[in-house]
Amino acid sequence: MKVRCGRRQLAVLCAGALMYALMYALGSQIDAGGETEPVRTLVRFVLALPAAGAVLFALLEGALPLLGRREAKDGMEKPFCLPGAFFLILFCFVPMFLIQYPGSFVYDTQRQVFQVALGEYDAFHPLLHTLLLGMCLSAYDILQSLERCAALYSVIQMTLMAGCFALTCASLSRSCSRRVARAATAFFCLYPAHMAFASNCTKDGLFAAFFALFTAYCLEAVRSPGMSRRRRAMLVLSGVLSCLMRNNMIYAMAAWLILLLIGHRRFGRLAVCALLVIVTAFGVNRGLIAATGAENGSVGEMLCVPMQQLARAYRYANACFTQEDQETLDVLFDRQSYMAYDPTLADPVKQWLNVDALEADPMRALELWLSVGRQCPGIYLDAFLNTALPFLYPYGEYRVSAPYIETGLQNGVLTAPYGQDPIQQPRRFEAIRNWLYEHIWATGADEMPVVRWLFNSGAIVWLMLFCVLRAAYAGDWAAFGVFLLAVMLWGTYLLGPIMQGRYLYPFVCMLPALLGSFGGCKRKDDRQIIKEERKYGV
Repeated sequence: MKVRCGRRQLAVLCAGALMYALMYALGSQIDAGGETEPVRTLVRFVLALPAAGAVLFALLEGALPLLGRREAKDGMEKPFCLPGAFFLILFCFVPMFLIQYPGSFVYDTQRQVFQVALGEYDAFHPLLHTLLLGMCLSAYDILQSLERCAALYSVIQMTLMAGCFALTCASLSRSCSRRVARAATAFFCLYPAHMAFASNCTKDGLFAAFFALFTAYCLEAVRSPGMSRRRRAMLVLSGVLSCLMRNNMIYAMAAWLILLLIGHRRFGRLAVCALLVIVTAFGVNRGLIAATGAENGSVGEMLCVPMQQLARAYRYANACFTQEDQETLDVLFDRQSYMAYDPTLADPVKQWLNVDALEADPMRALELWLSVGRQCPGIYLDAFLNTALPFLYPYGEYRVSAPYIETGLQNGVLTAPYGQDPIQQPRRFEAIRNWLYEHIWATGADEMPVVRWLFNSGAIVWLMLFCVLRAAYAGDWAAFGVFLLAVMLWGTYLLGPIMQGRYLYPFVCMLPALLGSFGGCKRKDDRQIIKEERKYGV
């Protein structure tokens, strides 16, 4: 085995070892007891650092790069079968759809349905997703059943996701290899999370599918010398749709654009595409807001971490608050919601934030946060780590307040706004639904020795970060630049209100691109690809 020892490789190895050792030192303490201690953190970090370096070196220099090795053949190659992949993936979604018929309508669906029923929209949830749901509900006059309307939504989402995944595989066949594309197809068919989210009415499923497609096209764009205009248009379209399905994607895209601009000149065209995505997505979203008269979203969604920090400080270090601080808290939080602190869920505190008071005097809130933070920085750190732990560390047990993946039909979620009786799921699959929920969806398969790692958020994130490090270690700057977008997106989730499987799902969907890039291969340009497609009639 040839060992690399250049300065770049050494720098990447050291940075990776420092990162993993620090996440272990902090995450292991939170996982065990819910709080950190400086001395224990230092000891664990010092002990973990050489071990992390040794393991990382072995992985980076090991056999993993063989995974994406390109098939070397002369002449024409039979291209990847896009229609076949689409129908195969869609077929694999059907069993879970039948079990959960007419689909899973949970999370924020009820609030979105009320918007549709009343015609009073807000931008707190993605407007495009709310309007898609409204379009399906508007088919009631034809279908004569809200259950059928729900099934229509599920079928549309399953079709869109299968199409995105099939296109992702086709793109990987061009930028990596057909072997990678076939492996990706099997992954999208068999990985349990895909089956769960395909018929789950949540923005996260569609967002993850568009995000995976955008990532694959970006990887293809930086590796293909002659990517066609049609595929570049698909790149921009998938990026715009992903931004319209999640507001934090726009923030991640903006940060990624800055990194591209200060990076290598090879990312010039990709930076132009990223800028076009941001501008188009912002313009479309503003147009939807204007067309529907929707209210803007709440600023509180971006302040989950500061709110959790203040609430934890009030619970564990009440002496840090003066009488004036107490008065400020009571103004900022209606019903003294800061006393309802939940370490893993910001919603009990966040939902009663007095946004008007915050916007009227933001400096007062900032001064309170800084003043308390100077007195108890450790509590602030623990507040952040408790909420973000599943995104930072391969936890031993899923302890988040909410289920890992919520499935089923919340009582009256679709029917209450219309004054109808709740939809009942088929009784013939009730036992299967109950088993799946108890053993997989509620806890992320904690009790299943092998399967649990397919759902462990920390393990998926550590794998994602390893792939980014591996690209830098190998000097594959094309892949490294593309994968930085995932790191930026990950950063926005760390500031969120909770960690559930739906937040992890986008990183699951991009695993084929992450792992398939290990070969560092560069495919033919589109002129050669078109010749092959014409020859084989694809």
